[in-house]
Amino acid sequence: MTDREVTTTRGATRRVVGALGVACRSCGGVVANPRHVRCEACIAADSRQTPEIRGRRGAAIAARKRALAEWDAANIGVAHDPELFAREILPGLATVPLRTIMEATGMSKSSASHVRRGNRTPHVSTWPALGALASGEVAPIAHSVPVSTRH
Repeated sequence: MTDREVTTTRGATRRVVGALGVACRSCGGVVANPRHVRCEACIAADSRQTPEIRGRRGAAIAARKRALAEWDAANIGVAHDPELFAREILPGLATVPLRTIMEATGMSKSSASHVRRGNRTPHVSTWPALGALASGEVAPIAHSVPVSTRH
């Protein structure tokens, strides 16, 4: 069997090495865990991937997901219309610095960049702050959903 490309559910392309599995992005070796993009050796060699840091990152992601679920439960019926966001808010974010978006919403720099470029529609809980930024108002630095500390 030869190497081949596969597309993940998130749209990323990954190389499959014969019948062995997915290839590591860094070294080309076999990735044992299908949820990972790099092999265990490459993960262990990365100073940003220590078990402590991975644990903190996982806890922060889980806390954010819980907070968003709680917000959704408390705000039933709030309209989530991605076309409205793209039409009314997104154009005004083009010149807003990423740091300002991060501070107003609690997003990471990566998420703020994806939102500002229009690659991702953010959770509806952030729309009031982003709308204020887009219209030139000073957005409140009060996150509608609690944000954990960044790592």
